[in-house]
Amino acid sequence: MVIESDESVVALDRKLLFRYVRQLDCDTLEYRHLRAREEPLLAVPDALAWCWHRGGHWRKRVASLVSDVQRITE
Repeated sequence: MVIESDESVVALDRKLLFRYVRQLDCDTLEYRHLRAREEPLLAVPDALAWCWHRGGHWRKRVASLVSDVQRITE
């Protein structure tokens, strides 16, 4: 699994991954934190989110690629 590197949350990512891997008794998970320039596919979710947020014909273009939307409010 590749996770986009964000220095402010890398430690939390590792802590959570360790916890969930143990809970699920999964000993084969491999993950890496990489920057977007190191893994071009990390740009795909950003592009889809931009299209969805933009709405209109942009949202229609990506609608078949979106399986679920979670709205987060404060």
